[in-house]
Amino acid sequence: MKTKYHILWLALLSLGFGILTGCSDDNNNDSNNDQTDTDTTTPVTDVGVDISDATTLSAQIESVSIDDSKNVSVDFYLSNANGVAVIGLDKLDSIASLGVGIAKLGTPQPLRTNKDAVADYNTKDEMAESKEWISYINNEVEPGTGAGTKAATEWQAGIETSCKLDCIENLGSGHYRYTFSKALGDYSQFDGLDTSYDANATTRVYLELLPSSDSDPSTMLINTTYDFIPATGAVAEADEDRQVIDPEQACYRCHTADRSDTEKRLLMHGGKRYAFEGCVMCHTTYSADPETGNPIDMATLVHKIHQADYKIVGHNASVNNFSGVHYPGEIADCQSCHISDATAQASQYYIPTNNSCLSCHKDKISEAPSDWDGTAASLFHDRDLFPNAWANSCAGCHPDDTNPKGAGLIHDQLFETRSAVKAEYAMTMGTVSLGVDSLTVTVNFAKSNVLPTTDTAISALWLVVNGNPDVLVRPENNGQHKLWDISKNSDNVTVSSSANILTATISGITPADFGDTASAVVKAKMVVCADRSSRTSVACSSDDADTDVEVISDNGLDLTGAASSRTAVADEALCKSCHDSEMQQRIVDAHTLATNFAAGNDSCGSCHNPVSATSLTDGSCNSCHNNDTVAYMGANMYHTAGIDHIKSIRTVNNTLNYREMVHSLHAGTRTVKAMGATREETTYPQPATNCRACHDEGQLDFAGLKTENSEIVATPDATADGQVAELSPTVATCAGCHTNVADWAGHAREFGGVYEADASGGRIYNAGDETCYYCHAEGKAYGVIEIHNQAQSSN
Repeated sequence: MKTKYHILWLALLSLGFGILTGCSDDNNNDSNNDQTDTDTTTPVTDVGVDISDATTLSAQIESVSIDDSKNVSVDFYLSNANGVAVIGLDKLDSIASLGVGIAKLGTPQPLRTNKDAVADYNTKDEMAESKEWISYINNEVEPGTGAGTKAATEWQAGIETSCKLDCIENLGSGHYRYTFSKALGDYSQFDGLDTSYDANATTRVYLELLPSSDSDPSTMLINTTYDFIPATGAVAEADEDRQVIDPEQACYRCHTADRSDTEKRLLMHGGKRYAFEGCVMCHTTYSADPETGNPIDMATLVHKIHQADYKIVGHNASVNNFSGVHYPGEIADCQSCHISDATAQASQYYIPTNNSCLSCHKDKISEAPSDWDGTAASLFHDRDLFPNAWANSCAGCHPDDTNPKGAGLIHDQLFETRSAVKAEYAMTMGTVSLGVDSLTVTVNFAKSNVLPTTDTAISALWLVVNGNPDVLVRPENNGQHKLWDISKNSDNVTVSSSANILTATISGITPADFGDTASAVVKAKMVVCADRSSRTSVACSSDDADTDVEVISDNGLDLTGAASSRTAVADEALCKSCHDSEMQQRIVDAHTLATNFAAGNDSCGSCHNPVSATSLTDGSCNSCHNNDTVAYMGANMYHTAGIDHIKSIRTVNNTLNYREMVHSLHAGTRTVKAMGATREETTYPQPATNCRACHDEGQLDFAGLKTENSEIVATPDATADGQVAELSPTVATCAGCHTNVADWAGHAREFGGVYEADASGGRIYNAGDETCYYCHAEGKAYGVIEIHNQAQSSN
């Protein structure tokens, strides 16, 4: 069987060549003349940009041919970013990287050491079976330097990288043919590994190309794939392929796709590979690291790296230890990456495979019986270890007609429970009325039977008021953040309900308690008890209540009753793209490191219970984490501590002002000293200079910074409490990342900025004096976006 070549471009090329020669050949126009030249090969004509002059490179695989002897040739077109043909590839003296791989979709193959134990894994006809890529090019690799106690000879899938230009044929005008150096059956074959040729299987070819070691990988590196059915030569349809995630929606929500960023880009294997579609051809179910014995299939690799539980020994004995990785989302929420309907095979993560199951369930591995043989089959077939799965018999793991989700039924419990409860308990702020001695609000519920006065599944309903965190003069007792539990009557809260509307009145409140009423944000936040197995809300007193779901009102109002109009300076959706929608709960968990933040604690918790946070960007965080927060630390009830009490560790890169706190955490400039416990460094996968990772267009106009007060923090070398420095607002913002403030403070001072290493005499900055925004606001010639983009380009 031989596939058909894609010959349209050859026909056009021949036609064009014939027209050109016909017009110029004045010496031979007699069609009956004898031909003395018996060579009928069409000369190769190269028209285009020479590869040595090209600054951008793109490649498209056009066709693949597999003949009866299983010899494989790949035709591809090389062009620049404008689509102009790139010529001269075959004439290069050498090439930095040229590799081609080929793999088929087939039954998952077992690891070499476990081939007997898992031979019958997942073979029942009635059970769903996944497909995995199986490379036709494989090696048997012995352990080398750095071998551990589990070292063993292992299989590793690969691509052909040694033939390079010797396997390239120039077809003309940017078209080339790569012919594999061996027939498929002549590559190494191993007992227990099925690499037999299958003409009916979806087959993928991968092309990797980088002209020279000096070529810019952001514009010149090629990673491209082509999926087809050899028996017909047709390009594979989506349902004939295997793509369980969409990298744009999964990987690149958090990681950068910018290959010009040398620090944060996902560019692997010596800067040669970045395409997920190519990665899965080598990171297969049967490939493993011989030095550690760890599987290197894509599921294990990704799952365990994000759990900070992975170590392998790579090329040239390089040790790759990912124990320092900190995944910012909920690791048990599969749909953070396996997004429904993102690809044709998105739901196939429901189908169990040996390595993917073991990659996450390390807690169960520790409970495995002594005779466990190391396979998922023997572990998960222990009914005592997995009672919830076995409640659905085999379908608890293997999808069938009774449970199409299989293991996904359990994996999605948390996500689906939260979604269902949030939909059931949805609420909106109805009205807000601030009188001379009371505050009255109404909250409207989507359903009339969820009022907290009668629903035992509601553990609390908080009314949260956040004032403007950047005001210069604060009302007594700060007044920027207040909350009350309005789920029931209490000393100063009166609650009534009618139909689906709850009315709460808080007494003893006056407008003076809040400052600017129009800049406040009033929201409601409910905590609902739920049962993950049934995906429903349950009474909080029930033994089935195993999770809390936080429900935030769909809208916010200000203290005049109008829709809240506070300008956001960051995009909540972008925060959640990495941290997921349950970031609030992890914030609560983080605050419990400090015992004085317990609810009802007379020091801080009675007002600043972090369960009241309603959003990362609506002011509920920076209502507490503001310019003066470090001055309040150690204060009694009325925030009177003052700057003499600022702790020596609270420098600008360890301040508690929300903006600098977030910047320093993501830039990796923050001290590891934290709230009563040591905090490990954050592993932020984006470049710190990428403002667009968090900020939408127009959000960095510096409008807020123009009117803010300065920050008083500890001096960089403080050894005792009360040794303080002053930084004007823009200077403090920049210092969150650029911690060597003294080196650039002179420039800031020229434009009204303040950096005083000794601010023991009090503030000298007057709000509004800074004019940094003239040049550095977004859209200006030296705007913050432009400056940081230049910094990224220079890395």
